[in-house]
Amino acid sequence: MKQFFQVIMLLAFGNAMQLNAQKITGSIVDEKNTPIAYANVAVLSVNDSTFLQGTISKNNGSFELGIASAKQVLLKVSSIEFETFYRTCTICNVGIIVMKERSQILGEVTIKEHRPTYTLTAEGLQTNVQGTVLSKLGTAEDILNFIPGLQKKSNGYEVFGKGSPVIYIDGRLQRDDSELDQLKSENIKNVELITNPGAKYDASVRAVIKIKTKAKVGEGLGFELSSCYYQSENLDLRDQMNWNYRHRKLDLFGTLYYSKDEGRNESWLTQDVYVDTLWHQDNYQLYKKKYQTFSNKIGLNYSIDENNSIGATYTLKQKPDEHARTIFNTNLTANGKYYDKLENDITAVSSYQPDHLVSAYYHGAIGKTEVDFNSDYLFNKYSHKANFNEISHNKDSRVVTSSSFERNQMFASKLILGYPLFGGMFNAGAEYTRTKRNDDYINNEGVVPSAFSLLEEQNISPFIEYSLSSKLGSLSAGLRYEHVNFDYSEDGKHIDGQSRNFSNLFPSISWSRELGKMQMQFSYSAKTQRPSYEQLSNNIAYGNRFTLQSGNPLLKHEIIHDLSFMGVLKFIHFGLSYNDRKNAIIYWSEQMDGNPSVTRISYKNLNSLKSATASISLSPKIGLWSPEFYMGVNKQWLNLETKRGAYKLNDPIFSSSLYNVFDLSHNWTFTVEMNYTSKGDMANCSQTKEVFYMNAGAIKTFCHDRFIIKLGCLDIFHGKKTGDLLQNNQMAALQISQYDSREVYLTLRYKFNVTRSKYKGTGAGSSEINRL
Repeated sequence: MKQFFQVIMLLAFGNAMQLNAQKITGSIVDEKNTPIAYANVAVLSVNDSTFLQGTISKNNGSFELGIASAKQVLLKVSSIEFETFYRTCTICNVGIIVMKERSQILGEVTIKEHRPTYTLTAEGLQTNVQGTVLSKLGTAEDILNFIPGLQKKSNGYEVFGKGSPVIYIDGRLQRDDSELDQLKSENIKNVELITNPGAKYDASVRAVIKIKTKAKVGEGLGFELSSCYYQSENLDLRDQMNWNYRHRKLDLFGTLYYSKDEGRNESWLTQDVYVDTLWHQDNYQLYKKKYQTFSNKIGLNYSIDENNSIGATYTLKQKPDEHARTIFNTNLTANGKYYDKLENDITAVSSYQPDHLVSAYYHGAIGKTEVDFNSDYLFNKYSHKANFNEISHNKDSRVVTSSSFERNQMFASKLILGYPLFGGMFNAGAEYTRTKRNDDYINNEGVVPSAFSLLEEQNISPFIEYSLSSKLGSLSAGLRYEHVNFDYSEDGKHIDGQSRNFSNLFPSISWSRELGKMQMQFSYSAKTQRPSYEQLSNNIAYGNRFTLQSGNPLLKHEIIHDLSFMGVLKFIHFGLSYNDRKNAIIYWSEQMDGNPSVTRISYKNLNSLKSATASISLSPKIGLWSPEFYMGVNKQWLNLETKRGAYKLNDPIFSSSLYNVFDLSHNWTFTVEMNYTSKGDMANCSQTKEVFYMNAGAIKTFCHDRFIIKLGCLDIFHGKKTGDLLQNNQMAALQISQYDSREVYLTLRYKFNVTRSKYKGTGAGSSEINRL
């Protein structure tokens, strides 16, 4: 630790150091004077074009590299969207290099590229949006459907074989899914998918999406209005206004957002418990929920000079009372004979106090040292009251009430310092998070125990990372150290057995290069998955008199080793990965002591869970039709030991999709999307049903793209019906679920003088907020 902070101090004053090598410096912009980041800069010999040194441009378009003394060299600058630039120069500042947008010449006609293109960056796979058909799709949500290996789920997005990604928009951490719907596709320059994030990201982050927008010019007031109407069996609404005021160095911005949601789903659950008696349950559940959300975000950004800026945002989110009702009916047999019928009518009300999130940042340079500092503070309160009116046809009926209260506070800060070193870039920094969570659960009838818990955690994570481009390719390597101190208290008493400290090192390395026309990248990383605070809770929630649910305060965190390969050849992208999850967290059940007919569903760790994924995607351009075909397979190797015997859960899961965009004249765009997922095994759960669904939409723009109408239908054939068979210790449970997923939607948008915010904060404590 001492050596690490010595490195930090050295970097902070690194601008006083002088390297023996001489420098070539400059900056790269496009024809609209917009900085070009991640352009390849190479120095070649004038005599025979031998590679001497190389680097990539920074976010502001600048570059710097040191080489041995030479009279003249050949400077080569290339980027996927622009014509390659050559200039003979001496060792000096070459000034501003203006890159021309690449086009294809066909006879007398110039045709701009309109097919999505992919390129491997120093971190991952970049999909170019600007100047392609993707820019016409509507919003960032529509764009993400076209990213190879990324799948839309009911609760967000999932990277095939990697889990849920964290998302950044212009370097700012996205904390609300509505932000993707607020960002319009025509304002997006590119999207980068990182499947093996380096040391500067939290060790629990296994995938990252970085969305970069086009630079906007113009001052004054701008705004954008949108209204979305969704009609399924229920009515949902989304209304929002984005506004921005820019004057010289000052940038003020904000969002007003409102949503109304009603949801319902049906499920059929069969549950068998193998103890001294075979208990069999046939359950039917009908769940309905209704809630609203109000959100107000304001922020400011101030550009001190060309290289330094500061800013802050404040987000206030309010949810009026959320109402839910569940009908849960059970037919119960014991050793094949009728035992009882339960009719459970459950009503629940969730109340949210205003959710406060404050973020601040500084982004700039001190001499040659780049500085990126972010700090976040989160505070919220939540209460939940439920009433179980359980009628028994053969035993005593009962009423069970429960009340739970949560109070969360989190503070997080992150500092990254960057310094050019030996022709590459050296980054070092640290991240600190402190979390406090009060979690109380009260059952007045004493059916399950009441509990008053306090969970506190501190995490300090220093890291280093170095990247270098050479004629042998681009290399990036990093190391992250995380020390966690977790304290658990119940009823005001510190529980030593459930409190613990642990420290881990997380290395990462990636290497990429071009081989002819093919781009390749190999990478390895060690990551972690920490249990959420809900998974660590000792509270016992009531389901019915035979089923309870709780967390497990003794859960260990996962350690995940991941080895990956990616390749890009023209419009073909393919990937392979292998990972081993040590201490993998899975759902698990045990029978209650003294009454084995009652099942307590919780979590436990497996020693190891190994899996591999393979995928390929094709995105050609055929006239007016721009398709993207994706196919992937995920296979695990798991021998699960239970008291009922051993189970091999090794069947692979196949996934495929076909996204079609038809770019027609008169500003019309049509989309058709098809998705398929096969049966197969994931952890100790087997997917027993194939899932196929299809979406379609039409987009029309008016008034020079200021007014947009989008009409479409989701899940046209109502195919989102899932089946999951959960294998546990003395229980097997099969659940079939049908969702309210088929709906027609209409979206109206109007924009006036819209400019993107210059806010450059990247946020801190992202994984901790997800755990809360």
